[in-house]
Amino acid sequence: MRLHHDQELEAPVDAVWSHFMDLKRIGRCFPGAAVTKVDGDDFVGEIRAKLGPLSMYFDGTGAMTERDEQAGHARLAATGHERHGLGKARIDITLALEPLGDDRTRARLATDLVFLGFPMDFGTGLVQRASDPLIERFLTCMAVTDRLPAEESEDDAGALDLVRSAGDLLGSFRRGRKRS
Repeated sequence: MRLHHDQELEAPVDAVWSHFMDLKRIGRCFPGAAVTKVDGDDFVGEIRAKLGPLSMYFDGTGAMTERDEQAGHARLAATGHERHGLGKARIDITLALEPLGDDRTRARLATDLVFLGFPMDFGTGLVQRASDPLIERFLTCMAVTDRLPAEESEDDAGALDLVRSAGDLLGSFRRGRKRS
């Protein structure tokens, strides 16, 4: 499935670019993710996701496969597998940055996501809407220049909560309906 996100950030393009080139920072900014090892453009990491009372752990590897600072274009690819199951995932993220004056940047992310044997089968539209608030938080974190999120704790407080994301999404449907 292909997902698209577009957001204006309150930071100059050079700062946002620098943050995206920091693979450890990417891991700290994405909910439930951690980059545990970086070697040049290659990285090893994990992501924790909660589905109700169940926690899923994915281990993976990836790399920054393209980077062109002049064009504001970068690409990151990763693969992972569920630690205690048969699920596998591949992700390919393309970043395009555009300066909007001295202190604002437009960030566009195009994400190709493939799940194999994953315990959920959502349609692209639902995944797109559920991912919007997560990516908004991620991009906002990538624009912050004065602080970074704390390292992940051992409990599930920092895990990507799929039920909460879906609940937020369903709540937005209810709020959007008009009563007659």
